[in-house]
Amino acid sequence: MGQIILGTGRQAVTPYFVEKFYINLYSVEELCYLLVEKAEMLDPEIMRRDLVQWLDEQCGLNQLAHALYSLLNQNGSTAAFVGIILEYVSLYSADVVARTEEIIRNNEDLSPSERQKSKADYMLLNGRLYGALKQYHALLMQIPETNRTLLSQVMHNMGVAYAKLFMFRQAADRFKQAYETDGAEDSLALYLTCVRLYSQDKEYVSFIADHPEYHNVSLRVERHMEQAAGQFEATDENRMLFTLQVFKEEGSSTAGSDTPYYEEIEKLTNALKERYREYVS
Repeated sequence: MGQIILGTGRQAVTPYFVEKFYINLYSVEELCYLLVEKAEMLDPEIMRRDLVQWLDEQCGLNQLAHALYSLLNQNGSTAAFVGIILEYVSLYSADVVARTEEIIRNNEDLSPSERQKSKADYMLLNGRLYGALKQYHALLMQIPETNRTLLSQVMHNMGVAYAKLFMFRQAADRFKQAYETDGAEDSLALYLTCVRLYSQDKEYVSFIADHPEYHNVSLRVERHMEQAAGQFEATDENRMLFTLQVFKEEGSSTAGSDTPYYEEIEKLTNALKERYREYVS
């Protein structure tokens, strides 16, 4: 039998919505899980009075709420706020609580721009691409030109977001800007990859011929493209396309109709479109 975990307080009738992570919480245990798993993303924004009120009124945790209200009135730290909650619920070991508090304390030294980038990076990592791009665009207006490291990181990640949206020209522009800002070869490689994806073969060859300084990195790009092509061959989608092609050829020669083939292609296409919509929503 599995280990029984006793709950603290009661399950909330009305959930608490954590806007930063787009999640509803129904118990203090769920809150603890969020605090531990997303420790790198936490900042003073989590120290909200309405959260404490929710713990008090919805979860019935009066003593915990009293301690948190006291901390807020004393302008306590984010690490202390999280630590009080984790220690009260005792869902995690002392080592996990200490490590979580340490992560939060280290992040408290980040500048506002670095915190905003961290938020945008989280959105990018979790597929909220348009939201991430909005955050990155706003950041570019705030970061001083002297902070070339942060500028290049933001532009590189914007390139990643655009590439995930199949907007390869926009992605190429951002990767190029990132490369020109800090000279990182990874940004250059992704810039060339995007150019390769939106260009015709002859056009791309001419482009590389006109930029001999890119030659070595372009060889690396070609190796990666070949590896990606090989990986796609092993996917379910590619196997399905191959099967459908055979089905089409055999159907055309025997039944004289491609209708089943196009019906299956439409099903596959619709499924891929739906996955894409979920990814960029």
